[in-house]
Amino acid sequence: MVKKSGDKKVEKVESSSKKNTFNFTKFFKKNYSFILIGVLLIVLLSFLVFENITGKCVYNSGISKSNLEEIVVGMYDHLGYDAEVSSIVSENNFYKVSVSVEGSSEILHFTLDGKEFVPDGFILPVQDILDSSKPTEVEEVVEIPLSEKPIVDLYVMSFCPFGNLAEETMLPVYDLLKEDVDWNIRYIVSEKNGVINSLHGQPETDQNIRELCVLNQYGLDSFWNFVSYINNNCGSDGNCWEDGAEELGLNVDDIKSCYETDGFNLMKEEAKISSEAGVGGSPTLIINGVQTDIVYDYGNSESYKQVICSAFDVKPEKCDTTLEGSSSQVSGSC
Repeated sequence: MVKKSGDKKVEKVESSSKKNTFNFTKFFKKNYSFILIGVLLIVLLSFLVFENITGKCVYNSGISKSNLEEIVVGMYDHLGYDAEVSSIVSENNFYKVSVSVEGSSEILHFTLDGKEFVPDGFILPVQDILDSSKPTEVEEVVEIPLSEKPIVDLYVMSFCPFGNLAEETMLPVYDLLKEDVDWNIRYIVSEKNGVINSLHGQPETDQNIRELCVLNQYGLDSFWNFVSYINNNCGSDGNCWEDGAEELGLNVDDIKSCYETDGFNLMKEEAKISSEAGVGGSPTLIINGVQTDIVYDYGNSESYKQVICSAFDVKPEKCDTTLEGSSSQVSGSC
């Protein structure tokens, strides 16, 4: 309504309305201390869910256990494994998740919002893990320097299924070129306060060490045979490694001795090398100091061979050999 000048009736009605209107400003000034205390209590109660027996406060997680279960199963599915969650409990401001993965049991920890995976001291955004398994377009965008003997560094995690695919793809190339190339197999781990951490837990760290022990004690041929046996027969825990060693003529006791005496130093060195190279994903392929995405062309040994052969000053005749295989439909990395 538009108030007209001299419209006393309207003015009287509006004046009456103002008299009956609750004046929040005056009420707040009069009772501000009680209101402030009330607001603080509401804010505090909205964040606190409950206090556990240790006296630590557990905050609203923002994610249900059923949704977290879907995330965990999805993570393993993206990594190529079938997993079943047996329990999820709140523990020390984290979710402790018990998982059964193809016959073996694992314990995982997540932040209460379900957004971060916490394996052995790492803080890994769950979305990064899921994104890492999205299809990767293979494209060569950098030029690899030439050398008389190319240096090939393959970075993997021993129980990363994509790293295993890269190893299987690389093996025919190794068998072809062998002494013509300077081969280096590297393991992606971290070291903090004297503790070695690997993405897939302690079993993976153990297997990393065993494989390096075989490499150092028996050489590249035995190493590749051992790795192939583990990848094809031992699943995600490596429990059958002794059978593989015996079948290949490797001394189990020697490998165990190396594990006990040299294991930590071997992994500490790997952590240093992978950190200095800026490598975090398995697999990663670096040739003459240049990283190449051809590593994601799983199953296509010929493409691996061509890129490595392109790094020679003078290509050996072996590079004219065509390797069998075709690109896999699987894409991704750990």
